[in-house]
Amino acid sequence: MNIDIFVSRPNNLDENQERTMQKIEGLLGARGMRVRTIGKTDFPNVSPMKAVEQLMRQCSGAIILGFPQTKIQRGISKPNTESEKTIKDTLLPTPWNHIEASMAFVLDLPMLVIRDKGLEGGVFDIGVTGYFIHTFQLENQEWIEKPSFLQPFNDWYKDAIHKLESKAVLK
Repeated sequence: MNIDIFVSRPNNLDENQERTMQKIEGLLGARGMRVRTIGKTDFPNVSPMKAVEQLMRQCSGAIILGFPQTKIQRGISKPNTESEKTIKDTLLPTPWNHIEASMAFVLDLPMLVIRDKGLEGGVFDIGVTGYFIHTFQLENQEWIEKPSFLQPFNDWYKDAIHKLESKAVLK
């Protein structure tokens, strides 16, 4: 029996990011978990936000993977306000990370939040979701085998199994 896990990630990844994704999929697969992602594994016939909600309701956990998708070399944050500041070499994730993390939070899915070093904002800010924000250099895959990742991953896995068992009791 597969345990469905929603993975929030960009659909377009570079080579290193794709290798990281394959390692994560392997780690999940070794524990009987199946990755579910709109635009990669699932192609629904409804609006994207409705599709995410429907898919998440089938899942027992969520992983939010913050890969850099936009680089702002130079810009202005909060223009024309008291908080205006110049930003430089700023990395942003896909906005879908924020939407999907919010949905997972509302649906009370166990979440594992992982961001690339240098990525900030929204769901990747410490304290926003109540979950620890795991920060690694995602372009390499060494961190996936380290205790600093595997221990929290195993705790999240137990929470996802518990969620699956709770769903079964409710049916």
